[in-house]
Amino acid sequence: MATWRELKRLRERYSLLADWYGGDFAVTEFAAPQHTPQARPIGELLPGVLKEVTTPETVKLLQLQAVWPEVIGPAFARYVSPGFFRGDDLYVEVSHSALILELQPITGKIRSEINKKLGADFCAKVTLVCSGSKSKK
Repeated sequence: MATWRELKRLRERYSLLADWYGGDFAVTEFAAPQHTPQARPIGELLPGVLKEVTTPETVKLLQLQAVWPEVIGPAFARYVSPGFFRGDDLYVEVSHSALILELQPITGKIRSEINKKLGADFCAKVTLVCSGSKSKK
């Protein structure tokens, strides 16, 4: 037989369910087994979720964004940003076409700097594009 405290807890639960769902649905919810698992830290769940929703190119882009000011220098970092990867080729978005002309001769140096920081085969080629260009397709 249930104790007085258990009965009180059950009545409180039913009352909350009735307030939330309404009287008709509260009976169904009350009869349903507890289906909510124990709480887990979000840091424990995120790696699995991110693995399902991200592509390898997105992961590479996030890694590169973390070190981008060191790669390109703080002065250029305001106007030049890693745009997207297509395979191992990096497309760098530049805010003004004049900067593309300035940076074109040093794309090899940019690539080698990226590979020095993130691994020898991280980036095969660097291509400069205007910000917001339709080159992503």
